[in-house]
Amino acid sequence: METEKWLFDQLTALQKNSVRYQDRAFYIALADLADQQQQRLEQAEGEIDGRLWQPANW
Repeated sequence: METEKWLFDQLTALQKNSVRYQDRAFYIALADLADQQQQRLEQAEGEIDGRLWQPANW
């Protein structure tokens, strides 16, 4: 999505412009966390869709 792309673009820019190793490591870890959260969100949406479309529940 557009929001996630913007977030990753910002984190990449911050990482590239950081001078200190600790700052770069922080932005890399933050991008990894955001990616994991996005995956969990997509999985949860898929689970909701799957549960709603079960004919046994109609």
